[in-house]
Amino acid sequence: MKLGIIGLGRLGEYYLRDFNKNKINCLIIKNSSIRSSFKKAKLINKKYKTRLKTANNYEKFFKYKFDTTLICSPNEYHLKHVKIALKKNKNIIIEKPIISLKKIKTQKWALKQLDQILSHNKKIFYTLTNEYFAKKYIQLFKNYKFDFKKFDFIFHTNGSHNYENILDDLIPHFFSVFDKIFKYKKITKIRKKILKDKCLINFYADKCYCNIVFVQKSMVKKLKFGFDNYLVERKTIEKKEAVSIYLKSRKINKKIKVQNPLTINIKKIIRSNKNYNKKYEYEKIRNNLTKCCRIFYA
Repeated sequence: MKLGIIGLGRLGEYYLRDFNKNKINCLIIKNSSIRSSFKKAKLINKKYKTRLKTANNYEKFFKYKFDTTLICSPNEYHLKHVKIALKKNKNIIIEKPIISLKKIKTQKWALKQLDQILSHNKKIFYTLTNEYFAKKYIQLFKNYKFDFKKFDFIFHTNGSHNYENILDDLIPHFFSVFDKIFKYKKITKIRKKILKDKCLINFYADKCYCNIVFVQKSMVKKLKFGFDNYLVERKTIEKKEAVSIYLKSRKINKKIKVQNPLTINIKKIIRSNKNYNKKYEYEKIRNNLTKCCRIFYA
């Protein structure tokens, strides 16, 4: 696997860092401007001992010999960049959302765009990093039986989106966790309250009441979720230069150590690249976007 990167901001840097650790060759980047591209490439090359080149246009970008495009651009450009990469016959690794949902568009429009994307016979890896936490939640509560009457999901980030854009940005995370823990047939009784820096969403997944709180522009990051008041919260503990991440439950007074979910996801992508399961990946993408549309356009 050789990577060309579109959008090397903070998140893109984290991806590059972990791919570089796993000896994946990152060749070239394209940011919004040649000045931004050059400045970031110079910083990254010094920091991670890489040899990134820069491109000031897509023609130059795709002249480099790489097989996979890593897309870490802002949400609103995801669809554009996916289509460009597929047209150039590249495989794709993309951070959520695969398509940025817009109030002025419709669910039918979004699903039509997805059909066009999935009609290409290329490898597409959709990185829903927080699904790793669902696995650890199940592990922590493996000896407990839930009634599955209520699921809370509280997510505070330092993102800069407003109103419906917060929902577009964060609802894929909810389904990446919830769908790994709970199997259900339908979503009903959707209620939303959309504020400038906060979104409150309630609905039923079969008979399970889901309560979601999304906050952006938060000074303190928070991830807290769980069934029937058996909630876990992500905790980061720093000791000297060592950083440890835990999921901690006050209810049962236990915690479980977790790795960086982005690092786990990247290792999974590298393994899956050799034995790509197109049906699994495409169903995962379609399932996530369809459910996101169900909430966004309600």
